[in-house]
Amino acid sequence: MAKFTSQEVEQARKLKRLGLAWTPQVSHYVWDETGIINCPSPFHDMVYYILDLKHFLRRAGTVERLQQELCWLPSWEQARELLREHGVSDETVAQRLDERQALLKGEERLCLYQLLEEALVSEKQLAGVAGLN
Repeated sequence: MAKFTSQEVEQARKLKRLGLAWTPQVSHYVWDETGIINCPSPFHDMVYYILDLKHFLRRAGTVERLQQELCWLPSWEQARELLREHGVSDETVAQRLDERQALLKGEERLCLYQLLEEALVSEKQLAGVAGLN
């Protein structure tokens, strides 16, 4: 069972505010920011695992509302895939994990989220510069 720290949840909220694209799917962990799930979490503090997407859609009504009301908590594997999609090399990931001693501290997922935040901010800055030209 995945346990997400408050730091990871806050970092995931930053990723959402930065516009991290997300389509709710089976195998995603989510944090219920607004309480739409309205039942006890089998994990911890409003964290849920999407095992049956229909169950979540019954509570939210639409995929769009799920995207608005829930915050995706990417797993380690999902975060690595997102980093690759956003152009962050495996070498960069390995270097950052080593620099931060993330493995020793048990903070590797948080470190991946922070790298993803940097990639999203960089993309926004590049898009802004491109829009000015």
